[in-house]
Amino acid sequence: MEALREEEVLALEEDILRKLEERLTPIMHQVAVDAAKKAMHELRLDLLSHISRHETNIKHLRRSEAALGEVSGLR
Repeated sequence: MEALREEEVLALEEDILRKLEERLTPIMHQVAVDAAKKAMHELRLDLLSHISRHETNIKHLRRSEAALGEVSGLR
């Protein structure tokens, strides 16, 4: 009798675990997708910021080059 109850308990535990897994799997999948989207968005922002800094440096260098050309042309 006790062995039968133990088997029933094990069967119920397995059923509960299976149902939890069925419920949690889509949630965990969505969490992973959301985390990946957030990471990609942050990476995109970092890249845009990095490119913007380089564009600013290039503009400064071009102005400096133009100014240097004007100074050299005056001599």
